[in-house]
Amino acid sequence: MPQKNRQRTGWLAAAGLFMLLAILVAARATLVDRSVGTYIACPGCFHIDVALADLVMFAALASLLLLASCTRTGALSRIPLLVCGLVFLIFTADMVVFALYNSRLLMADVVLFSSEGTAIWDQFSSGLGGPLAAAVVVAALAGLFVVLWWMPLVRTRAFRLVMLLLLMLSLAVTAVFKPAPYVNDWAVESVFSANLSTPLRHRYSDDAAAAALNREMPESLWSGVGEAPAQGRNVILLLLESWSSWHSALFGGFESWTPNLDAGARRGLRFENFHSIGFSTDKGLVGILAGQQLWVPFLHWFETPPFHSMWGLADTLPAAFNRAGYHTAFLTSGPLDLYQKGEWLSDIGFAEVEGNEHPFYADQPRFAFGSASDRALYERALEWIDASSQPWLLVLETVSTHQPYKDPESGRRSLELAMKYADRTFGTLLSELDDTQFFDHGILVVVSDHRSMTPMSKLELDRWGQAAHSLVPAFAIGAEFAPGTMDDAVYSQSDLTPSFEWWLAGNVALGPLEAVMFDPAFEAGQCAFHERNDRRGLIEVTCDEGRGQVILDGDHTRFVGTSGLTPAREQQVLDVIARQRLEAWQRHLATNPE
Repeated sequence: MPQKNRQRTGWLAAAGLFMLLAILVAARATLVDRSVGTYIACPGCFHIDVALADLVMFAALASLLLLASCTRTGALSRIPLLVCGLVFLIFTADMVVFALYNSRLLMADVVLFSSEGTAIWDQFSSGLGGPLAAAVVVAALAGLFVVLWWMPLVRTRAFRLVMLLLLMLSLAVTAVFKPAPYVNDWAVESVFSANLSTPLRHRYSDDAAAAALNREMPESLWSGVGEAPAQGRNVILLLLESWSSWHSALFGGFESWTPNLDAGARRGLRFENFHSIGFSTDKGLVGILAGQQLWVPFLHWFETPPFHSMWGLADTLPAAFNRAGYHTAFLTSGPLDLYQKGEWLSDIGFAEVEGNEHPFYADQPRFAFGSASDRALYERALEWIDASSQPWLLVLETVSTHQPYKDPESGRRSLELAMKYADRTFGTLLSELDDTQFFDHGILVVVSDHRSMTPMSKLELDRWGQAAHSLVPAFAIGAEFAPGTMDDAVYSQSDLTPSFEWWLAGNVALGPLEAVMFDPAFEAGQCAFHERNDRRGLIEVTCDEGRGQVILDGDHTRFVGTSGLTPAREQQVLDVIARQRLEAWQRHLATNPE
């Protein structure tokens, strides 16, 4: 190709890259606006803010093209161009993660899921509308790298001056014009800012760690009144994927998607101030089954093994039932190999762990992560119950209401339809349990693993404040729970373990801020912790007497806002957070020395 044509092609290719980036930025702005703007009833409010936040991407592209233009060695000059392709890849992946999970692409998460190729492809393809659409996107990104590798370089002074001016202009506008701060600004900031903004990786100094671990943490023995009610009664613990308070009219929500679940809750004791410890299923499992009040490891970007620091736990929910002579089982219609979940469940004490590989699901339609439907899970659970000898603990984990929220009956993608499907199938399960007189000799406890991964709406914030990030429904049905009773004290998913310990034995040693949920004589006074998805390292603290927010920052971990909490309570919260994180770190080091 003549030199003049190469120069012209190089200019056009560079212009095309900037145009492509502008299109992607506009697409992200539209995505954020349709998502967050719709939820806060402010359409069109986020286009400019997203564009301003993403000017750093134009600066990055200009600097890389400038570097390539100034690099004389042929092969070396291609490296900045390939990095340009990486920028586009990260940008696109971040948009997909936001669309699917209402989250951002964080490097720690990339490392955690990098070995889960099947699950990633399942979610990616289903989120884009099917394997064909996903293949087109992958082919387009691959084609971009090919184009960048063969792209003619322009080494003229004019080209370098233009790139330098674009770089300086982008940085100047970014420095002068800042998006207005807002509760959902996590969605606005660039993907690079999202990865650099959290201090949760900061560890405590040796002196601060020693002081925290040596600080006395008083325990209290709770015996309640009368005898423990268990006496060998069977237990079903149902973990309902993504069920949120805003879905339920009974739990104060503004939708009426779960009438059967609401009817079930009216039959027993419902908890109207129950909180998840985190934003994802693995965190929900750690809170509910491992009894951990908080799970935020000291992780660097490339340091995220599955269930990091949560192996080798002794005081877990299945362990408590094992000690009481129960057979313990965990059944899910989803995969067990995803982030080693099956191995971890066995590690914390389940005698029997079963997933979608079971022959019962062989001919069943498959959905997210290759899971069978909730209906199939419940049919398998009833079969398991018929064949099991008492007493037993059966934990059921549903999947049908996981992203991409595909209704198993209609095949349509809709959170509303998926939740209504989950509600109908629960109603069927409840009827089956009634027909078999299950409640004559057992109890059913239903909890959500986390709030739905959708943007926080203005309606939720107006109704529940910042607690809306963690608030999820929970209820218990059984002879010991009077129909129509309600408890509005603050509870956490982690309180289920000590609550069942009391239920099984009649007494339990409670640590700071722990509670017993099933004894009406227990007096409130505890707190719940929740790690935010949108602001990693920000902990929502909800206590009976007030609330606040804690920034995790090593020795500088601190409250950034409180209401109703005394200085003594704030210090107690900080002490418990430090102890939880440091004890987890010690467990990790015991098996993975640095």
